[in-house]
Amino acid sequence: MALALGSAIAHAGWNTTAKRTAMDGLPALWASSLVAFVLVAPLAIAHAGAAAGRLMLLTPISTLLHTAYAVCLQRAYKRFDVGQVYPLSRGLAPVLVAFAGAAALGQWLGAPQWIAVLLLAAAVALLLGERPESGGAVLWSAAIAVTIAAYTTFDGYAVVELGADPLFFYGFGSLLQLVLLTVLLRRRLPEGMTQFRRHPRAIALLAVLIPASYLLGLFATLHAPLSLVAAVRSSSLLWAGLIAVLVLREPLGPRRAAATLLAATAVVIMLG
Repeated sequence: MALALGSAIAHAGWNTTAKRTAMDGLPALWASSLVAFVLVAPLAIAHAGAAAGRLMLLTPISTLLHTAYAVCLQRAYKRFDVGQVYPLSRGLAPVLVAFAGAAALGQWLGAPQWIAVLLLAAAVALLLGERPESGGAVLWSAAIAVTIAAYTTFDGYAVVELGADPLFFYGFGSLLQLVLLTVLLRRRLPEGMTQFRRHPRAIALLAVLIPASYLLGLFATLHAPLSLVAAVRSSSLLWAGLIAVLVLREPLGPRRAAATLLAATAVVIMLG
């Protein structure tokens, strides 16, 4: 589980970094995707095997799911704090993965997982009552969790069941994502280029931490069940909560602290 834990720490790091570039939206996402692809491309080429052609047909699905996740995350962080969005999105995701894993891989939920669902529902109720506009944070968190569960299940299936090489699968997917973002940003590419001047450190961190988090998670699925890996990765909500308070200086009220604790407890139960 060391791989999944490393993935969780990297995930918390890049999410809190993404908050710093959230107001720039798609241009910042394009800039970090460009640098990430440059870093990963040589490794992907070196790991292209005989099954690469068949897997290339599946990668666009993964690319769409990852892009949907990234766009939802950027928009959520424009309006809400990391401490509002991250605990619920990362806490809910492993439960959804457990359901998806049951449908796709025959792994069914037990009593502990249902307890985790109830704890997450309590966390949602707490955040809903935090402030009038917090309902929007819950909706965005749910949307993010759905995209996380979707790409986690699909990518895990590709690696575990179809034998996709994680490095090639991610590298080709990052190329497709860069192409897709370039098309979406085609009239605003100069804005994308300015991100390297506006947020050089943030872009560099995102370009390193996003691939690191994703690849460590994929390699972890080769050694442990998908639902367990997803649960361990969601321990990142603890690290993100600390970074949000200590680095981003976000307020930590009693409701948000309790919601984070409930979500973290739910993850621990999932691990049990």
